[in-house]
Amino acid sequence: MRVFRFGEIDSTNSFLKRENKLENYDLAMAKNQTEGRGRRGNSWVSKEGAALFSFVLKENSKLPMEEYRKLPLVVGVAVLRALKKFQSLDYKFKWTNDIYVNEKKISGILVEKINENFIIGIGINVNNEDFGDLKNSATSLKIESNKEFNIEELILTVVEEFKNCFEEFLNGGWELILKEINEKNYLLDKPVTIKIIDKITRGIGGKVLDDGTLEVDVEGIKKSFDIGEVHISFKDKAVK
Repeated sequence: MRVFRFGEIDSTNSFLKRENKLENYDLAMAKNQTEGRGRRGNSWVSKEGAALFSFVLKENSKLPMEEYRKLPLVVGVAVLRALKKFQSLDYKFKWTNDIYVNEKKISGILVEKINENFIIGIGINVNNEDFGDLKNSATSLKIESNKEFNIEELILTVVEEFKNCFEEFLNGGWELILKEINEKNYLLDKPVTIKIIDKITRGIGGKVLDDGTLEVDVEGIKKSFDIGEVHISFKDKAVK
């Protein structure tokens, strides 16, 4: 494991994708990203004070390739566990790649596959407080706790938690990981709008299923939707 530290870079994910001879858990972190992004190319507000980092996970022959579809969920649990160690808040996991606190986004996850490597990019709002136009939809550890945190220490803790989670996953621990996901399921009982290409489906978010798909109640019929197939929008208020 090598650690690359930057004051400013286009994107830590992009840096690792450009590197040759990557080692397992090589880690890149930056104080600022000029081209940070999330899933579907959405931009990630990357002002100084956030934890902006990416690391490498090499394919493991013990794990069938189809099981890697669950990887964003395993990463999500690792981030939840690390955040809880730093500050006890009511964190929620939004399937498949965001962490929320008090109805506001505090972290985003991006997993990309490059040859035999997975590049796992994570952004966590830590000590940053200025979100501009996103002030009503984003928050940070500092805003929620009125405390400042050691960003590099948090980054290293997330990576360590992921190592533990992934080892757990490899050794048959998916059931416990899934239980943890559903205990923190942000979309549970929330109205959701699901878009697959040009088809719009509306329903009520349910549990995350054993195969990593999301169960949605569509007019009384339970349907499941796959990671990566859908774009989900939702309303803030849960259905009573």
